[in-house]
Amino acid sequence: MYDGKLVHSARDEFGTIEIVDEATSRTMHFGSRARQTTMLLRDSVGLALSYTRCMLSALLFTSAPRSVLMLGLGGGALARFIRHQWPECRITAVEKRALVVELAREYFALPTDEHFAVHVAAAEEFIDEGHHSEYDWILVDIHDRAGMAPALGLPEFFTCCQKRLSGRGVLVANLWTGDRELLLEGIDHSLHQAFADAVLHLPVARKRNTVAFAFNYPKPTLEAGLARRKAMKLEGRYGVEFSQFLWDLMRYNKGLVR
Repeated sequence: MYDGKLVHSARDEFGTIEIVDEATSRTMHFGSRARQTTMLLRDSVGLALSYTRCMLSALLFTSAPRSVLMLGLGGGALARFIRHQWPECRITAVEKRALVVELAREYFALPTDEHFAVHVAAAEEFIDEGHHSEYDWILVDIHDRAGMAPALGLPEFFTCCQKRLSGRGVLVANLWTGDRELLLEGIDHSLHQAFADAVLHLPVARKRNTVAFAFNYPKPTLEAGLARRKAMKLEGRYGVEFSQFLWDLMRYNKGLVR
């Protein structure tokens, strides 16, 4: 089923998790060909999947985060990148499956330090509990074998997330349409309600993913020249195609450029 060598297979109450080594990368799968995580074997910090790089486009609107809440861990690609680029950033990761955490540590070089905490819990339960921490970024990437996790369709999910953001906070969500169009429509409606329409979308090129950005402050606008210069500067620093992402954001979000 995979384009590589199956190096590990395990099962928990939620289904199968398989680890596959290809020529230059290692991937995690939840019992299907869909890649939950990809890590480059010679560059564990690099972001191999385009949607993860798209999620970093939050940097076009704000500065580097001081604290990040990750809802959904997978193999921890974004956790590795954030820890490498911003060592003092406080990262809290929430993952429903203890087996995913175990395999991320064993096969995907998951960070282990005092600034990185992992909670084994359902995302919707964690954000609804009495935690008082605020985060500059909340990264939402929770999926099962069939696509987006049903938790994202709960009316209160994004309202709870909004309450966890700092005044400069941004929520970034990886949305995969798959065959759940009605779920996607409900998610988008909930996002706009929770964030007073301060929402932008960035389609992932040649994929069925869309990355949504929701801001805990008035919807931002950009001055084209300044935004392009910032994108080029970020591109040079992080090796991510921010100029292309900026172009796509301006193309798909009317009124973004003033």
